[in-house]
Amino acid sequence: MEYLSPKTLASCRDLVWLSRHIAEGVMLGVQHSQRRGTGLEFHQYRGYQAGDAIRHIDWKLFARSDRYYVRETEQESRMHVCFVLDTSASLGQASFVEPSLNKLHYAKCWIASLCWLLSAQGDSFSLLALNNQHSIHMPEGRGENHQRQIALQLQRLTASDHWPDQSQLAPLWQYFERPCQVVLLSDFFEQDNEISHFAARLHAAGRPCLPLQLLIEAEQTFPFDGELKLLNPEANSNSPAALEVDAEQQRQSYLNAFAQAQTELKARFAAQDCLLQSNLIEQPVEKSLHQFIQRHGRLC
Repeated sequence: MEYLSPKTLASCRDLVWLSRHIAEGVMLGVQHSQRRGTGLEFHQYRGYQAGDAIRHIDWKLFARSDRYYVRETEQESRMHVCFVLDTSASLGQASFVEPSLNKLHYAKCWIASLCWLLSAQGDSFSLLALNNQHSIHMPEGRGENHQRQIALQLQRLTASDHWPDQSQLAPLWQYFERPCQVVLLSDFFEQDNEISHFAARLHAAGRPCLPLQLLIEAEQTFPFDGELKLLNPEANSNSPAALEVDAEQQRQSYLNAFAQAQTELKARFAAQDCLLQSNLIEQPVEKSLHQFIQRHGRLC
């Protein structure tokens, strides 16, 4: 497969075109779900939506009602993927290799591309993007038109502020009342494990998360020299907004602390039977999607 380079990813702002291009490349190597078929038990009828296969239309019911209805099986009706996207300020961190590419743009491309794949399967999907200032919710839907609507909404998102507190999260739990598979995208840079606690609460409610951590290469390698000024985009009263350090003196302690934090984060998700996948945004989106789908085969 020919991967899109980070430079191409960063320079293209047409998310609808970009996500379709990525998804079509990924589809060549993905074995799609075999859940659908005539042998599955009938569950219900629902109105036809753009993107539904014509072969699923009940033509006898159309002849009686003059309206298009699609037959849903029991298993089909349960497949709903909810994307939860952290839009706090740290997601605005750009790559030092390709400065025009940041974590949030990578996440947008990743989500929109997986929506194309789910749309091709006939599955439904929704979006919840959140920080402490506002949340954006796109309700459950399916088909190419719904995928385009989500892509256009993703395109408008910006990174700011920090993860919501408990009172701000309270009204959002209504979006998880119905069964769904949650895909959680963040860099998981936490003050008090607040994002991990959110995932743990979903797990306790029977909505386990499939987590994707987005990092830049410099966060993993700390390739800096000389005097360095570290800025905290999510600074609060408990943490300084800036810190000046000698890079060479701090390198090993930083790498040790980063490795320890990663070990603890992976352990928290492993305890919920949800394996953490960490990706550098300098790596192709297609490669990340392949890894995610292979790890979580129940999606595709």
